[in-house]
Order: sequence, then C-alpha cells, then structure tokens
Amino acid sequence: MKIRIAQQDDFTTIAELHAASWRNSYRGVLSDEYLDREIVSERLALWKHRFKNPRANQYIVVAEQEASIVGFACAYGNEDEQWGTMLDNLHVLPAQKGHGVGRKLMTHIASWCSAAYPRKGLFLWAFEQNVLARSFYERLGGMVAGNTVWIAPDGSAVTELRYAWKNADILVHSS
Repeated sequence: MKIRIAQQDDFTTIAELHAASWRNSYRGVLSDEYLDREIVSERLALWKHRFKNPRANQYIVVAEQEASIVGFACAYGNEDEQWGTMLDNLHVLPAQKGHGVGRKLMTHIASWCSAAYPRKGLFLWAFEQNVLARSFYERLGGMVAGNTVWIAPDGSAVTELRYAWKNADILVHSS
C-alpha cells in the first residue's frame, strides 16, 4: 500500500469513496433518501470545491493499492488553538476496512502533523452512533474530549464526539 498526496484529478474518486463510506457507516444515522439519492452529488460538490479552493492548512492524502484508491484522509493543520490539527475526513472503502488502511492513514496524518506543527495535538469528530469508528480511535489512544450536535446535509441533528490526542507524536509512535 502506498500513501501519496492527493492530486486534483483524484477528487471524483475521493467523493465516490466518501459517499460509499457514509452509505456503509451512517445508515440509520442519516436519512435513507440522502444516502440513496443525494450524497454522491453533494460529496462531488464538496470535493470539487476543496480541490479548487484549498485552504492554506489543508492536507489530503490517499491510500493506493494496485493503483486504486482504497482510502483517503483530509486534515487541517493547527486548525484549533487548543486542540491542534483537525482530521476532518478518514474514510476507507468498506471492503478494505480491517486491513490496516485506516491505521496507515492515521499514522501518516499524525507524522505530517508532528513535522508541520511540532508538539501540537490532533483531533477529530466522530458520530456518537458510529461505534466501530469510535472503537478504532480509542484503540489508537484517542480520548473523548467534548461533544456537539452537527446538523448534517440532510438536516439530521447528529451528536458528535471530539476524539483528541494531546500530541500527534503519541499516535506516530504507537502505531
């Protein structure tokens, strides 16, 4: 498996993978209508915008196996004064879950974070109902450090938990 920086022409594949991941993980959390009908066009618009108008602290990588993208991560360096870098997206093709792709992406993001923003933390938001993702983050040493309610694109109100690592180096050296 190879981790590389995402290129402009990856945005369609990333959007489709993002939609497939949400369909697999968020059924019962987000509306079926949104997941079945709207998610692909909505994710395409999001990723097209992110690639055309990247924020200065945006960092997107993809995981490739046999020249196919099987996962991706998007982080915003030092996004929050208290919590550090925000890992906004970490998604793996449903068929590839449990094969180390997510762990490799997390380790890569943590390494980037440690190099670009030394001694800063890393955090992300996970749906409270997403027990599998929460278990994954907890195995990597993430601690729940707050919650909020997010209004999803379909209008659903979803409770999110902030998972945080005080220093990204912890993640780099634990993997």
